[in-house]
Amino acid sequence: MEEILEILKMHLEKYPEMTPQDCFKLIYQNELGPGHMVKDEEAAKTALLTEWNLIEADENQELIEPVGNNLCRINLKKAKCRYTPEQISDIFVRTAKIHRGRMGEFMHNMKLLRKHLEELPVHFSYDEFIEFQEMYRGHGYPALHHSPQYVKAYDPHYRIVYRGFAESLDLDL
Repeated sequence: MEEILEILKMHLEKYPEMTPQDCFKLIYQNELGPGHMVKDEEAAKTALLTEWNLIEADENQELIEPVGNNLCRINLKKAKCRYTPEQISDIFVRTAKIHRGRMGEFMHNMKLLRKHLEELPVHFSYDEFIEFQEMYRGHGYPALHHSPQYVKAYDPHYRIVYRGFAESLDLDL
């Protein structure tokens, strides 16, 4: 099984409220990384600090969640228990500067999702999937936010970073 399908299966089992939008967001993150969020480095740092100040630290959260392609989501609620926002901003910005995804691979992964949808533990219909996919295609495959259902169920707060950068944070302690 290709890595993206394994990642999708893992996330769909952990987050059953995922919609087609959340699946495409995960595929986007897997291949294209965080670059869309760091067009302006200072704005990215400011956005992270604003979010950091709005959330409560939570030691019970997982720190690192793989999204594949050597990338992960670093959970800000857990990170807030251990690190400074500057440390997280640094690895986020460094990841955005060096990660270069390929649109062809992104398109391939979207086709894999469609082809293997019946094998994945989704909680939406094939018709819902196709409807979202057509809308997404019509908009030119932009970066996505999580669906309102996902946000309500899981209150996600994270940044996409290289897994090695996230794991190396503890070396500084």
